[in-house]
Amino acid sequence: MDNIKSLKSLCIEPDNENKHFHCRETTQQKLINTSFVVLDYIDGVKTKFGGSRYIVKIRLDDGTEQKFFTNSQEIKYVLGKVKEKNAFPVRVTMRAEGSRYFLE
Repeated sequence: MDNIKSLKSLCIEPDNENKHFHCRETTQQKLINTSFVVLDYIDGVKTKFGGSRYIVKIRLDDGTEQKFFTNSQEIKYVLGKVKEKNAFPVRVTMRAEGSRYFLE
């Protein structure tokens, strides 16, 4: 048992190309008219509903972190522009018109 190593002692860094968000999942519907901070996102995620979804990691005003899935082209576009500007984290408000979700 003495020669069992720990991951920390091996200095193995996390795989940044295969990141995951370990937090509670919510839905866009539950976030409508809510202001929150977008921390990060993962693009190109394949789900049972189709490919090329985004998982968006957020922090609510009470400090809790959550994630939601989206296929909204408007949300994807905005997140891409924020990433181009290297501007994460960013405060947004989730809005909806019918089945269309977008960020302000």
